[in-house]
Amino acid sequence: MFQYIIDIRAGGLRALCALFFIFAMSGCSKQIHSDMAVSFLPCSGEFISSAGDQLSLVDAVHNASSADYVLIGEGHTSLCDHEVQFKLIQGLTSNHRKVAIGFEMVSSDKQDVLNRFNLGQLSLNDLPEKLDWKNEWRYDFNFFRPIFELAKERELTVAALNFPFRLMKEVHAKGLEGLSAADRALLPKNVIMPPKQQEESLKEVLSMHPNSDPSDSKQVHRFLLIQSLWDTTMAERAVSLRRRAGTPVVVLAGAGHVEQGWGIAHRLKELDPEAKIFMFMPWRGDNFYPAEADSFFYCPPSYESRLGMTLEMRQGKAVVVAVKRDQKAFRIGIRPGDVLAEAQGIPVHSLSALHMAGAKAHKENKPLVFKMDRRGNTFSIDLGLLVRSKKD
Repeated sequence: MFQYIIDIRAGGLRALCALFFIFAMSGCSKQIHSDMAVSFLPCSGEFISSAGDQLSLVDAVHNASSADYVLIGEGHTSLCDHEVQFKLIQGLTSNHRKVAIGFEMVSSDKQDVLNRFNLGQLSLNDLPEKLDWKNEWRYDFNFFRPIFELAKERELTVAALNFPFRLMKEVHAKGLEGLSAADRALLPKNVIMPPKQQEESLKEVLSMHPNSDPSDSKQVHRFLLIQSLWDTTMAERAVSLRRRAGTPVVVLAGAGHVEQGWGIAHRLKELDPEAKIFMFMPWRGDNFYPAEADSFFYCPPSYESRLGMTLEMRQGKAVVVAVKRDQKAFRIGIRPGDVLAEAQGIPVHSLSALHMAGAKAHKENKPLVFKMDRRGNTFSIDLGLLVRSKKD
């Protein structure tokens, strides 16, 4: 698979689908909608109960504090999501209470690096390089820096939950039977397959992938296998972490691994059946599904482009909310407050339009063109041909 310079890599599988149905409120404006999904109009970062009622941070922390595993789903590029994760961990570890933190973002072959960090033998500034963060996880390390700082300050154990990222491609190409004995040993012996409801959802996601064929049983099996290996590995390592640390475990993972309890939680229930699990999910202002989690936090859809601009969906418009002065977006004339109206001729009513625009530009081998709106005045920006880089 390949990623493009404006690739939208949303957190988890549901995000791939949910972006097609997004509407979002502008900042914290108290605008009334005729069909209320929740009982109040939330501001960014506020908590919501599964019944759709407002929760304070104190209440959210209290509700999760008795759990053995606290799963916090995220969109990988959402600063709001990461700020909420930090606040929850900060709250859960108040009054000298300990938790261990498991990261989907770090693979098990880097656990020795985290062990050195846990022992104070490795500084926070050295951590990104030693983890090869830019090449392995690729999303901005600064999203997680405050969490690692908090872990260091409060002496919280941090751990890797994922399998080596290169194995995803290997399994996709060869299946388990094609792996070397050494690589197979890095994956769970017993793969816990998805519940029937998740299987159907994953097939829908597969159908959205380019060059996929949901009628191809081998392709479907490999896709389900990879997801199951992913969730089983993270659950196995979370259970091991809980036993090793002797504390509750906070799991940070993409929302698709948390929603509905289909992913990590489904495997935890089999591997640690007596344990109590509590799940937090981000809510983007779209359809509200109470069964998705035990609690929610409101974070409107946003995306920080490699061009150096941050977009946020507000009332169905992609608004530029920040531009870095030293990067391309600023140099080519994009400014905060601009609205990205069209990308490659595609109206931008959700962030998924950027992915479609990038794919279209690449397929047609044409420059990517944005149509911007600045206070009612429209203008076009030619970004040139997209750079394509191979994704592990």
